[in-house]
Amino acid sequence: MFGRPSQPENDRPSRKRWLGIPGLRGAILGASDPAPPATPRRSTINQKQLTGKLAGLSLPRQVLVLALWPMLEQVMNFTVGLVDMAIAGRLPGEDTSLDALDAIGVASYFVWFMTILQAAVGVGASAIVSRAIGASHRRLANAGTGQAILLGVGSALFAAAVIFAAAPWIAASFGLQGVAQQMASDYIRITAVGIPMCGVLFTGSAVLRAAGDTRSPFLAMVLVNLVNVVVSVGLGGLRVGDQVIGLGLGVNGIAWGTAIAWVVGGAAVLLILLSGRSELRLRPHRLKPHWHTMRRIIRVAMPNLYFQIAFWGINLGLLIYIGFLDDEGAFGAHSIAMRIKGISFLPGFAISVAASTLTGQYLGLGDPQRARRATYLAMFGAMGLMTFCSFFFFVIPDTLVSLISPDEPQHVALAAPLLRLAALDGPFLAVHLILYGAMQGAGDTRNTAILNLVILVALRLVGAYVFAFPLGLGLWGIWLAIIIDIIVRGIVFYFYYQTNRWAKTVV
Repeated sequence: MFGRPSQPENDRPSRKRWLGIPGLRGAILGASDPAPPATPRRSTINQKQLTGKLAGLSLPRQVLVLALWPMLEQVMNFTVGLVDMAIAGRLPGEDTSLDALDAIGVASYFVWFMTILQAAVGVGASAIVSRAIGASHRRLANAGTGQAILLGVGSALFAAAVIFAAAPWIAASFGLQGVAQQMASDYIRITAVGIPMCGVLFTGSAVLRAAGDTRSPFLAMVLVNLVNVVVSVGLGGLRVGDQVIGLGLGVNGIAWGTAIAWVVGGAAVLLILLSGRSELRLRPHRLKPHWHTMRRIIRVAMPNLYFQIAFWGINLGLLIYIGFLDDEGAFGAHSIAMRIKGISFLPGFAISVAASTLTGQYLGLGDPQRARRATYLAMFGAMGLMTFCSFFFFVIPDTLVSLISPDEPQHVALAAPLLRLAALDGPFLAVHLILYGAMQGAGDTRNTAILNLVILVALRLVGAYVFAFPLGLGLWGIWLAIIIDIIVRGIVFYFYYQTNRWAKTVV
């Protein structure tokens, strides 16, 4: 009864070290090295298996099932921001587009800040829920879900209140003037209205994925995207030739589209959790504070929160650097290039969900070896897809920039070289995203946060200043520092993962 459980042949860890990495051949080929015939003591009958939507699936199929819907969800999530930028680049009125893109480029960083707290809560709750699901402890999983929603909404309200009050100062502090300054302030304040339900959307989606239900968050994001497009165009206005579609409220209309979409998406996720159609069921009594469960979530979430705030601050520092550059339209060009660069993040973020979920569930099952194999399988898949995306950044950057800002040659001139540079980091970014996601699923947030922060400060923040100003490379130099940072973090995280410390983390 308490003996070591046996393993089926296709899930046995490799007995060889292929290319120096245990189980790597099995991760790539979907099967491990041939193993000796099973003996009675190693019967395949008693092998522990995952339950729920992942029950009975081979490891490659588990990765595929968990990654497919998040891939489509990331496309939807990416499209929400891209639609805002595309509409802003086609607003009616002379010279409006340049001001609008600069304003949204600044404001989007503070909208990002308002989502940091609930994202950290989602990481902490996911580590608890995934292990509980792996161990078939449904009561703990449901308790973690309720406390995650409670913490997500509470933290969102706090962040939204602070940013709402500071919006005028924020807009004035980044060199925006006149119309652009007012646009940025209004955009921040309007989107803050939808942030509490965005907290439900983020944390609810995180625990659903941790339980193995990646389809429901995708459907919620489809709804968010549809609402955002319809409301943003209807309220903001869109210039098509000599025709103007919509009410013409400009950036304010775009901001209302985003806020309303978050409210609708959060409501959809809440209904899914209340219905119990997933592996989780949210009951009203689970929304009462339960301090023990809440402390467990916070303990895992806090290192990630510190890192996310620091990461946000570092990227805000880059934005301040850009404000001191002499290039007109630099804010907009940087924001456009970041949006397009986000295309290559889509498969990485999606597949990291599979690595995170499987790592947590297999650790809950007591099988770190299969957690490792799942991570390698996810990592090599992400490397191939992200390298493929990066190819287009190098080949057709002008075309990609023109899709967002067709009427501003300054943006094409500044952003296209940035995309060519960004094409270099595809495989390294994949390694970092997948291994970071896997270790977050294991609850190893403290050590990974430290590694991230040391490299980010040294290479991204300090390096960007040196390249941009003393060396005179401007915006291109800032992006050079970003790419070097990504490459180094990919290498460092690979070697840290080999230490196996993530498998010993207690959550």
